[in-house]
Amino acid sequence: MRLLRYPNLVIGAVMTLTVVLMGLAAPWLTNHDPYLQDLGNSLQLPSAAHLFGTDEFGRDLLTRVLYGARISLLEVTLSVSLALAIGLPLGVVAGYFGGVVDQAITWCADILYAFPGIVLAILIVSILGTSLINMLIAISVFAIPGYIRLTRSLTLALKELQYTEAALSLGASVPRIMFVHILRNALAPILVQATLTAGEVILSAAGLSFLGLGVQPPAAEWGAMMSDGRNYLGVATHLSLFPGLAITFTVLGLNLLGDGMRDRLDPRFRGRL
Repeated sequence: MRLLRYPNLVIGAVMTLTVVLMGLAAPWLTNHDPYLQDLGNSLQLPSAAHLFGTDEFGRDLLTRVLYGARISLLEVTLSVSLALAIGLPLGVVAGYFGGVVDQAITWCADILYAFPGIVLAILIVSILGTSLINMLIAISVFAIPGYIRLTRSLTLALKELQYTEAALSLGASVPRIMFVHILRNALAPILVQATLTAGEVILSAAGLSFLGLGVQPPAAEWGAMMSDGRNYLGVATHLSLFPGLAITFTVLGLNLLGDGMRDRLDPRFRGRL
């Protein structure tokens, strides 16, 4: 019952788990095909037959929202994993070795930080072309500097602790010290940051898809669905409303989960509860 002392953690975990289950169980939660068109039932308002109504092609909107959760989970998994795979090693190397190595890595991170994230993503997608993979690469690129800075600062603190010096005196190799003794003990704040980044990934991906630079039709992606629905706001507000609510629910859940994990894992916050 100790987890009940962290309401943000519990609520965020429940909301995030709901989205995950919603995406994984989509084929069993609906009998409709997310891509099967039925023009005779286009732009239907929410009803017992179609709880979220239908879109301009007669496709069941609830089904497309459920399947859209799958794409959003894929976006989060791949983008955050790629950012971690690049940012964590660079941050550890910069913090451990210092000097010219640190300056070079920090300088590259600062260059990426000079661009607003969404502007940098638009630039990358414009160069590479519009596709899901290119969009995920673009989102990962502007997330990498944050992990570099976080891991670097943690490494600077952890490499001065006694257990790190003891491992070095016992003959442990530098890679083992960096990635076993230092990085493993830095996982808690990194995990919290990854959870918060996941919410940013959802928003960025939805924004790019809304602009036509991300997932392309007929894929059931929340940002693309909102973009399609803006042409019918006067007659069918539900086309943009329900995908927007799905984005809001998911991002709120991830942010609450990140805040709760910070409260649970950080001793500075734990003592206040």
